[in-house]
Amino acid sequence: MTQPVDVLLIGLGAIGTVYSYILERSGKARVTAVARSNYDLYATTGVSLETGRFGTIKGYKPSRVFKSQADALDRHYALCVVCTKSLPDVLPTTDLLWDALHSGKIGAYVLIQNGLDVEKELAVATRAPLVSCVAWIGVMASSDGAVVKWAGVEKIGAGIYRADGGKPSSEEQAALDLWLGLVKAGEGNTVVADNIRSTRYAKNVWTCTQAGVQSLIRTYQTCFRPLGPEHHLQIKKFYREVVELGFKTGLLYEGMIVQPSGQAVGNIEDIVNMDFDRFIVNGSAHKWSMLLDAENGRPFEVEVVVGSVVRLAQEYGFDAPRTEFMYTLLKGLQQSILEERQRKLDSK
Repeated sequence: MTQPVDVLLIGLGAIGTVYSYILERSGKARVTAVARSNYDLYATTGVSLETGRFGTIKGYKPSRVFKSQADALDRHYALCVVCTKSLPDVLPTTDLLWDALHSGKIGAYVLIQNGLDVEKELAVATRAPLVSCVAWIGVMASSDGAVVKWAGVEKIGAGIYRADGGKPSSEEQAALDLWLGLVKAGEGNTVVADNIRSTRYAKNVWTCTQAGVQSLIRTYQTCFRPLGPEHHLQIKKFYREVVELGFKTGLLYEGMIVQPSGQAVGNIEDIVNMDFDRFIVNGSAHKWSMLLDAENGRPFEVEVVVGSVVRLAQEYGFDAPRTEFMYTLLKGLQQSILEERQRKLDSK
C-alpha cells in the first residue's frame, strides 16, 4: 500500500481546516499543521466541522499539530500549504515561512490566499515550485474557533506561478498535479488556472470593490440599495475603474471564463452592471472577511487586495483616483488597528 504524502499546512483558520480535512479525507495525505493562536484547541478536542456535503465531523484535527514550524520540520514534506492571510505590511511571507524556507525539507509551496501578486516575495526567496491558488468557499469559524461552518460547494483554482511568465518545468507541473490530485481525491472541486494572475484579478475585482467598501462603511453594501441614481452612479464609477484596469492590462477580457460560475463574462459595462445587481440590488447580509477582521481589531489584507490594484494602475499609467483614495483610507484604518494592538502589548 502506498504511504500517504506528508503535507505541512500553515494556518489552521477556517479555510485551513477545510483543506486539511479534504487532504486527509483523500486517504493519500498526512497533514502536519502549524497552529499558533488556536494550538490548544486543535491539540486537544479539535473542532466541529459542519459541512453541507459531508455532514458534521466532530472533534476534527489534523494528524499532527505543532505550535511552531521549527518543531514540525522533523521530516521532508512534499508540499507546504499556506492558508494564512497575506499581510506583507505586517508579517511578510518570507518571515512567516522563515523556518520552512531554511529547512531544505519542502518540495513545493502552495499558497491559498486572497489578493494579487501574493507570490512575488516568496518566488524570490525559494527555487521550489510555487503553486498559487484562489479559493471560492463559504466558510466561517465561531468566535472561539471551536465550530467551523462550511456551506455550499467550494472550488479552488490552481496554477503555477513563475515570475518570468514562462512555461512550467516538469518539477513545477508535478507539484501542481500532486496538489490537484490530492484535493480531487478528497472530493474537493478544482479548476486549472492557465494564467493564475488573471484568475486572481477576476476574483480580486469582487474583493477590492466589495470587501474594501464594507470595511469602510462597517455594514453591508446593500445599504446603498435605497439611495438615488446619483449615488448609484458613483458606486458604478468605482466598480468600472477596477474592471477597466483589468481590461487594459489584459487580465480581464470579453469572453473570459470566470469562476466559480464557469461562465463567460461580457464587456466592461456588462461586468459593472452584473456586480452592481449581484451585490447591491440583490445582495444579502453577508460580511466579507476583511470587515470581520476590521471589526475584531485584526490586521486585514489591504496591500494585496487594494494596494496591488493601485500599484498595477501606476505600472500601466492608468488613472485610478477612487481606488487610490480607498487605499489611503484603508491604510489609515489598518494603521489604527496596528497601533491599538501595540498599545495592548505594551500595557501587558
